Amino acid sequence: MLSPLSNGDVAMENHLMWIIAVIGTLTLAGVFWKMQSGFGPFNLRAFGIVLVATFSALLALRDGSSTTAAMGILGGIAGYLFGIRDSASPQS
Repeated sequence: MLSPLSNGDVAMENHLMWIIAVIGTLTLAGVFWKMQSGFGPFNLRAFGIVLVATFSALLALRDGSSTTAAMGILGGIAGYLFGIRDSASPQS
C-alpha cells in the first residue's frame, strides 16, 4: 500500500505546478509578442503547441496515473511539429 503524501510533499507539488503554470504563461506571452502578422497558420500552431504542452505537463504533475496520457499528448505534439512542411519547400 502506498503511504499518503506528507504536507511537505504536497506543498512541493503545488509549488512545482505553479512554476510550470508561470513558465507556460510567460512562453505564451512570448509567442504573442513575437507574432508580427497576427494569427497565421504557423503562429496558430505555435500557440496551440505551447498551450497543449503546458496543460499536459500540469496534467502529468497533478495526477500520477495520467502520466501515460500526458506523454501520449506530448508525443503527438512532437509528431505534429516534425510533420509540418513549409508551403515554399519542394515536395518529393
